[in-house]
Amino acid sequence: MEDFSYKFFNTAATAWEAMKQEILGAKKSIYWEIYTLVDDAVGRPFIDLLCAKAKAGLDVKLVADAIGSFYLSKPAKQKLKSAGVKFLIFHSLKPDLALQNWWRKIWHRTHRKVLIIDEAIVFIGGVNVSAAAADWYDLHLRLSGKIVLPILSGFAQTYIRAGGDKKEVAHLLASRVSMDGTRHDSAKSKLFAGLDDLREKINFIFHSPLQTAIKSPFKTFYKQALDTAKEKFNLLTPYYVPGRQFLELVSRAKRRGVKVNIIMPWKTDIRLMQYMAQMFYGISAKAGAAFYFLKKMNHGKAVSVDNTLGMVGSANLTPRSLYVNHEAGVTFSHESMVEELNHILDDWKDEAVPMADFGFGNKQGWYRRFKDWWLNKLKDYV
Repeated sequence: MEDFSYKFFNTAATAWEAMKQEILGAKKSIYWEIYTLVDDAVGRPFIDLLCAKAKAGLDVKLVADAIGSFYLSKPAKQKLKSAGVKFLIFHSLKPDLALQNWWRKIWHRTHRKVLIIDEAIVFIGGVNVSAAAADWYDLHLRLSGKIVLPILSGFAQTYIRAGGDKKEVAHLLASRVSMDGTRHDSAKSKLFAGLDDLREKINFIFHSPLQTAIKSPFKTFYKQALDTAKEKFNLLTPYYVPGRQFLELVSRAKRRGVKVNIIMPWKTDIRLMQYMAQMFYGISAKAGAAFYFLKKMNHGKAVSVDNTLGMVGSANLTPRSLYVNHEAGVTFSHESMVEELNHILDDWKDEAVPMADFGFGNKQGWYRRFKDWWLNKLKDYV
């Protein structure tokens, strides 16, 4: 494992600093797929670095989502292109004569946050680049070594889907990872020589709703994680809209004696998502989930199971993340990684306020009783 290293970042600000340092030190290439990039006080230094590296002759490719990066200004886009950055907008909002194709593009967004440096270092997780997130908790993971090679094809496929030239990324498709997260190494096994043990412990999940063989690899992961949990299942998510199957899995885990902890911010940056989450607190608690609310915004997305399994990525526990968005994550059973993730989540849990302290589940008026009844009917369709 000499070729492998990792580091967690539990705030957006610390992740940004580490990302800027790696971009500054890049020697060959920078590939970045991101949901939100804004040319504000936080985003401008990144844009300047990308431009400088492109002018220095590095292969710099940037794919930003049309909706997530809606406020990336025209001058900033022009600056990137003029500097030589191969900059693409994922699923542009411009009308398409083929209305069906246009609507599909509008609906399917890339919600991934994946930065790849010199094809050897990867940042992956929940961190966007915007001043709005400057004070947020978040969760990002840096990985380095040959173990990151399979993620290159995920970026290449997004680059092509956004309109990029396939010839420019043909070499990235060599170490291919399927869109359901399954590796296909074929003749490329030499790339991973000596890494068999590590590859058993670290796997990437790339969800593409238009090409994924498994309808929702993240949903499959949640099922496997809850079904195999023996003592504790921790979920970190800023937005919470569970489906029927998730609640059933929570209920089964609870009956086995598993503590199901859901850690999330009490108030989110998206008011509608906050209201939607609150609608599910009661029914989720009845299924066996224990909620812990942070007073500070936490944008991280993660799972830990006992001391055996962890996951960090871009997917929220919502139907859009599970079925509609393009998402990315990494699962791991690497002992020290799981232990460190558990420490991070336990620290946030200790800082948070249990739901019981908010008075949920005590005396309920007719409105809350009606809402719980209605949600019990609705959950079959969510």
